[in-house]
Amino acid sequence: MHHVRLIVLCLSSLLLTPAQTLALATEPSTDEALEIDPITVIAHRQPRSLSEVAGTVTVIGEERIRRDLALDLPGLVRYEPGVEVDGGGTRFGFGGFRIRGIGGNRTALLVDDVPAANRFTVGNFADSGRGLLELGLVERVEILRGPASTIYGSKALGGVVALSLIDAEDLLFGADRATRIGLAGASDADRLRATAATAARNGPWSGLLAASLQRTDEVDVAERPPELAVDRLDREQQAVLVRIARETGLGRLRLTLDAVNEDREADLRAALGSGRFRNTTLLIGDDRSQRLRLLLDQALAPTAFADRGQWRAWYQASDTRQDTRESRPLASTPVDLFRRFDVREETSGFGIDLERDLDIFGRAHRFGYGLEIQHSELRQQRDALQTSLENGSTTAVVLGEAFPLRDFPVTEVTEFGAYVYDELRLWDGGPTLSPGVRFEYYELDSQADPLYTDAFPDTPLTDLDTSAWAPRLGLVWPLADGLEVFAQYARGFRSPPFSDVNIGLDIPMFNIRALPNPDLEPERGHTLEGGLRYRSRPFRAELAVFRNRYEDFISTRAFVGVDPSTGTLLFQSINRERVRIEGAELRVRGQLPGPFAYDVAAEWLRGEDRESGRSLPEISPPQAIVALEYAPDPRWQLRLAATLTRDQRRLVDEDGETLFSAPGSTAIDLLGRWTPGPDLSVSLGLFNLTDERYWNHANVIGRPGNDPTLPLLAEPGTHARVMVDWMF
Repeated sequence: MHHVRLIVLCLSSLLLTPAQTLALATEPSTDEALEIDPITVIAHRQPRSLSEVAGTVTVIGEERIRRDLALDLPGLVRYEPGVEVDGGGTRFGFGGFRIRGIGGNRTALLVDDVPAANRFTVGNFADSGRGLLELGLVERVEILRGPASTIYGSKALGGVVALSLIDAEDLLFGADRATRIGLAGASDADRLRATAATAARNGPWSGLLAASLQRTDEVDVAERPPELAVDRLDREQQAVLVRIARETGLGRLRLTLDAVNEDREADLRAALGSGRFRNTTLLIGDDRSQRLRLLLDQALAPTAFADRGQWRAWYQASDTRQDTRESRPLASTPVDLFRRFDVREETSGFGIDLERDLDIFGRAHRFGYGLEIQHSELRQQRDALQTSLENGSTTAVVLGEAFPLRDFPVTEVTEFGAYVYDELRLWDGGPTLSPGVRFEYYELDSQADPLYTDAFPDTPLTDLDTSAWAPRLGLVWPLADGLEVFAQYARGFRSPPFSDVNIGLDIPMFNIRALPNPDLEPERGHTLEGGLRYRSRPFRAELAVFRNRYEDFISTRAFVGVDPSTGTLLFQSINRERVRIEGAELRVRGQLPGPFAYDVAAEWLRGEDRESGRSLPEISPPQAIVALEYAPDPRWQLRLAATLTRDQRRLVDEDGETLFSAPGSTAIDLLGRWTPGPDLSVSLGLFNLTDERYWNHANVIGRPGNDPTLPLLAEPGTHARVMVDWMF
C-alpha cells in the first residue's frame, strides 16, 4: 500500500502544480531544449507535430535509446508505463509488444513500415515469437496507443509500434562520408554487443552498410533460491543492413536489404522432476531463426495529385526451427524424445500513402488517402522421434500423435485495405476535426496437403473471407498558446487468425482434441480517449484517459466440452462477448531550480471480462516512474529513476484456477552520460540498486502460482550496463 500512496502523492502534487511537463514524445533534455513540439509520423503515416495528433503517441529517438541504455526490447520501454514486451520464458524470444493490456498479434509491429511476422505457439516446445529484431540497428521508435485500424488495418487492434532502422542520412549530416562504431555490454546476462555502420554520398547516390553482433547468457535474477537449478541459455544474434538510395525528380528512391540470424541453445533444468516433467532428467533446446527482407520505397516529391507521400514494396521471409531433446530414464518405459518444430512465413506487399493540402470554401484541409495489399504464405510442421532406452527401438508415434504432421494446413492469406481521412480547421484558432475511415478485406485460403489431411482426415478444411469498416473521428482544440485538449473515437478490428480458424491437434494419450472453427467472427474494438496537453520551453505535461471496449474477443483453444461418444476433452477457439479495458496515463517533465529537472510517468489500468466478471490477467498493475536529472554541464548528466509498481490483484484463469500475482516493488536505477565531444558518447548505468526481487508483468501472464520457473522469470538483480558510441 505504501507504493499506492506514493503514486497518489506524486500525481496529486503534480496536477496541482502549474502545467510543467513532458508530452508522451519524451526525448532527453538536450533535444527538449531545441524541440518542444516533437514531430511524429505514426498517427497519419505523414509528419505531424505532436500537438496536432488526436491521440497518444510516444517517440523514442536515438538519444533516448542511449540515455536509457536500451540493449533489448524490454529496455526500450523500461520507462514507459502501459507498454510492455511479452516474454518467452527462459527459452524463447520476445513475443511482441503489449499496449494498454493488448498484446501478441493484436498489436502491429512494423519495421520501416513493413509488418513483422506473426507469432505461433504450440504447447511447451514451439514458440516462433514475433520475428527478429536487432535493436543495435534501430534509430527511432514510435508507439501509437489504442486501436489504430483506420490507418494500419487488422493487426492494429491494440496499437502500433513502428521501428525505423538506421539510414545513411542519420550518419552523414551533410558530409560525404561517416562511420559510427558502438560497443555495449551488461552484467545481468554477460551481454556484449558490437555495432558498426558506415555511409557515403556521391552526387545523387548514397549508401549505408551496417552490422551488429550480440551475445548473451542466461539472466542473473535477484534472490534466486540457491536450491533452484538455473535454466541456462546461450544466445547469439547477427544482423546486417544494406541501403542504397538515389535522389530523383520524383523523390528519394531507396533499396534496402536486411537480414537477421539468431541461435539459442537452452539447457532447461528448473522444471525437471515436477509436473509433466517429473520423469525427465534432461531437456535441451536448440533454436534457430532467420529473417530476410527486401524493401524498395520512395519518399515522394510534391506532384499534381499529392503534396507529400511515400510508397513501398517488399518481400519478407521468416524461418524458425526449434529442436528439443528430452530424456526420460525414470518413466515406466524409459525413452529419449526428439521433437522438431518448423514454421515459415513468406510475405510480399505494396503500400502507398498520400496527402494533399486543399482549400475548400475558404477552409484549409489536409486530405489523406492510401492503400495496402499484402499476401502471405504460412507453412508449419512438427516432427518427433521416440527412442527406447532399453532396446534402442524407435517410433514416430509419440503420445498417440503420428509424426510428421501439421497443426494447420498450408495457408495463404490476402489482405487489402484502403483508407481516407481529412483534417479540417473549423475556424481560425478553433478546433481541428479529423474524420477517417478504412475498408479492409481479408481472405484465408487453406491448401490441402497430405501432411495435414493424413493426420486429421475427419477435420474439414475451412476457407474464410471477411470485410470490415474502421471509422475514426478525432478532435484537437487549442485553448491557449501551448495548451490543447484532444479527443478521439476509433474502431478497431482483427480478422480471425489462420491458427484459430484451422487447427488440427489430437493427442490421444492426454485425451484432448482441438477443433477448427469456421464461424469465428472478427474481433472488434471501440475506444474513447480524451486528454490535455501543455508545453512550454521548460515544461511539458500530458494527461489521457480512455475506455476500450472489445467484442467477439477470440479466446484461443478454449475448453468447450466433452465428446459424449468418446469422452475426449474438446478445445476450440471461440469468440468472447465483451471485454472492457479502461485507464489513465500521465506524463510530466519540469525544470527545478539550478541544473535539476524531473520526470514523472504514471499509468493505471483496469480490465474485465464483462461476461464472467473476471479481472483480465493481461492487465498490468498501476505503475509510476519518477526520475530526477542533474545536468550541470551539456557534456554530462546524471539521472536517478525509481519505478514503483503496485502489487497485482488476485488473478484466476477461465476455469477459476489461481494464477501468479506479482507483489509490489520499487526498482531504482542510476544512469549517467558523458559526451566529451560531438563525436563520442559514453553511457553508464547501475540498475536495480537495491537488488530487489520483482517481476515484469508481461513475463508471467497466465502462469500458475506454483510454476517452478517463476523465480527464474524475475528481473535481474543489481547490474551494470555500458554503451559507447564513436562517430568519425
